[in-house]
Amino acid sequence: MLSTPGGARESAVSVLILGTAEWDSAVATNQHYVTRELAVGARVTFVESLGLRRPTLRPDDIARMVGRARRAFGASAGPVPRQPARVRPANTTIVSPLVVPVHRAPTRRLNRAVLRRATADWLTGDRPRVLWTFAPVTYGLEDAADVVVYHCVDLLARFPGVDSVAVANGERDLAARPGVVAIATSDVVREHLASSGFSRIEVLENVADTTVFQRGSRPAVERRPAVIFSGNLTTAKLDVALLERVAAAVGELGGELILAGPLAAGGGSFTAELRRLERVGARHVGLLTPSQLAEVAGSCAVGLVPYALNEYTVGVSPLKCFEYLSSGLAVLSTALPSVRRVAASNPHVVTAGDDEFTEHLGRLLTPVSDEVIAERIDSAGRHGWGERGQLLRQLLAALLTARRTAAG
Repeated sequence: MLSTPGGARESAVSVLILGTAEWDSAVATNQHYVTRELAVGARVTFVESLGLRRPTLRPDDIARMVGRARRAFGASAGPVPRQPARVRPANTTIVSPLVVPVHRAPTRRLNRAVLRRATADWLTGDRPRVLWTFAPVTYGLEDAADVVVYHCVDLLARFPGVDSVAVANGERDLAARPGVVAIATSDVVREHLASSGFSRIEVLENVADTTVFQRGSRPAVERRPAVIFSGNLTTAKLDVALLERVAAAVGELGGELILAGPLAAGGGSFTAELRRLERVGARHVGLLTPSQLAEVAGSCAVGLVPYALNEYTVGVSPLKCFEYLSSGLAVLSTALPSVRRVAASNPHVVTAGDDEFTEHLGRLLTPVSDEVIAERIDSAGRHGWGERGQLLRQLLAALLTARRTAAG
């Protein structure tokens, strides 16, 4: 149940979340945490990605499609490589509609039927019904909802391989629907949503599971001159040439660059790039659980956000900033707008251009005291999912109350 602003209780709220990833995807993102937090007070159905990025015949894409087909028919992933199962919150159902990953006229009727069948429990269940979607391609599910929230975490249409026409059409349709609330995770995304026609936009920058990383933090005496990047290793985001220079510079200072995360989880390949990085001293520790990642990060000195500046990354809001700070690390990032905003009020976050990046890196690798580590951890404390979850539940309760009041 959700608490309303007046203290009343809103019972049997049913939330349908349209995701842009699989539930057991390699890296937990905003959509997974939002599912967990909304499930505290509501029944939640999480719909795995409808495939806005057209698949290729690469082995990882084929494995993903095979696993998806097996789950759609109620089977386990079998021999297809999968991540350790992500904990499914109580009151949560995961569904895997076997839609055609092409969202144009020839397949729309079929996909609509498949999606409606997969979400039949939500469609036919008791009201109030909430659609909380991370993907703008909804096939009209908003028509059955009492409240609609479009949670736009980045400039999805600009991600390589994504059907930008389908995304633009979906955003246009959602923006035209009265009462839709859009959530943007950065000022750049907010500007995009405003230009798409959304009239009510809430800016909620990404936050992190700070408590997990705080537990892994180590005292100053146990830290070494290591630099870490954690996240999806993909050319769509990363400045690989910059990472090569970082690996070489850290090696000269007696440390190392640690890479933690999957290879090209969103499509494409990173094999050749990883080999180049390993040749200059980088070490890939693979995909770790959050607790394992916190243990590794907690012994390092600097956390990197080495994103290339392009039309996609300009809108991202890296939650890893607050993971790093919660681990007691300094943060060094390229000049992403959202990170510059954090750096303006946090002396432990530094943004730099190519020419000065390694210079800042050398300075940040200088050993610090336990007091400085504590300051970094404290600065991330207001950017965790504890406070954010409460805020999201309050927002949803207020929207439900306003909807009920409007209906008389």
